[in-house]
Amino acid sequence: MKTIIKYFLVLGFLVTVSKAQNDGAGNTGLAFLKLGITSRSVAMGEAVVGNTFDASATHYNPAALMNGERVNLVFMHNEQVLGVRTEFLAGKVKFSRLALGFSLNNTSVDGIQVREIPGESLGEFTAQNFALGISLGYKINENISAGVTGKFLFEKIYVDNASGIGFDFGVIYSKDKLSLGAALSNLGSMSELRNESTKLPASIRFGGAYSIDLLGISSRLIIAADGYKVMDGGKFHANTGAELTYKEFLSLRAGYQSGYENKSISAGLGLKYKAFTLDYAFVPYKYSLGSSHTITLGTSF
Repeated sequence: MKTIIKYFLVLGFLVTVSKAQNDGAGNTGLAFLKLGITSRSVAMGEAVVGNTFDASATHYNPAALMNGERVNLVFMHNEQVLGVRTEFLAGKVKFSRLALGFSLNNTSVDGIQVREIPGESLGEFTAQNFALGISLGYKINENISAGVTGKFLFEKIYVDNASGIGFDFGVIYSKDKLSLGAALSNLGSMSELRNESTKLPASIRFGGAYSIDLLGISSRLIIAADGYKVMDGGKFHANTGAELTYKEFLSLRAGYQSGYENKSISAGLGLKYKAFTLDYAFVPYKYSLGSSHTITLGTSF
């Protein structure tokens, strides 16, 4: 009886997280690796594989560690539907031709009830997913950068846990106001969780961005588009986004993602004061599932 109960607890948790990012759920696990990271990325529909400038490059494209300021730290808190909560911390330091980064991603679901028979629950537990990553970016020449991330993965559901290793690879080509990027993510394997190992959501992401200077209003406009697909069972998603930044102080962002059953549009804004940034993203969900709110704090120097 207890074995059957635990099986349904595991199944319930996987369904819960998969609904938050409903893509390839039947063939792969560790759905938290598919969730959006940082407010800027989420607000722009995750069309950022070629135009990431902060430490979130450790998640989307390690080659982008060569972009942006020399040193950057970001912390993100995200509240998803169905009680899914994510905290993400990342940092990077860039040298002349080399960049190093680290990332911590903790995603959890609280208040999962334990039951042996219909009726009152016997208690509650929290399901955890965790990723610790180390990233390396390298500037091959004036226009091309490449990168790699290695990450330790851990999941715990009730009293069962599993661990594994994953790898991400990325490349970026930049010239003038155009940037093109591509990344392969979540290649690796996990140990068994009870009697079966979880398959990582290996995925491919590619796209580009173009920057336009609007001198008349002291602003810059970035227009971006990405393609994204979980290779085993996932749909192809076209992600588009735009960011309008006024005097390096205020940024307005919007995005659209195709192919998801429960979401499509996103929006957000960002404020920058000296070395500090504060960003927010909002994603409304369909079918009365509520909405997602993402807040990110950052500093660069």
